[in-house]
Amino acid sequence: MNHTLENIIECLLLISDEPLSVNQILKILDDKTVTKKNIESSISNLNKIFENRAIHISHVASGYRFQAKPGLENYISKLKDKGTNKFSKAFLETISIIAYKQPVTRGDIEDIRGISVNANIIRTLLELEWIKVVGQRDTPGKPELFATTSKFLDYFDKNTLSDLPEISDVETL
Repeated sequence: MNHTLENIIECLLLISDEPLSVNQILKILDDKTVTKKNIESSISNLNKIFENRAIHISHVASGYRFQAKPGLENYISKLKDKGTNKFSKAFLETISIIAYKQPVTRGDIEDIRGISVNANIIRTLLELEWIKVVGQRDTPGKPELFATTSKFLDYFDKNTLSDLPEISDVETL
């Protein structure tokens, strides 16, 4: 049975645990006749098919994925374990500071928050691959510099850091 490019892409995106980039899809297809433009066009066509459906293909930082359309959160939250999506205030403050002020050191985060950062928060952010070490500050002790990753952007359905909400007083931090 022959499948169209749209059918294959739909299947890949449905079964993938992670967003797929156009390059990843090309590699999986292993067909020299398929171009990036063909894949992007197929995704666009699929989104037209899903126009009146509850899902769509969303483009996030690391690729494309199926996602529920806005307004369905109430139903989805009843399906999912409520405990799995809860983050502490300290956790959210820490990732927010990293996202808006990156690259930052642990000391920078502590200065902004006015309280020490729990090592478990940094460890969890690293394990989730929401942040990564991007270097070391050229100061005594050479503290690690942290920045966000595409997985952080994916989680919040963003393509770039500029897609994050503006915080008018972030410059005063």
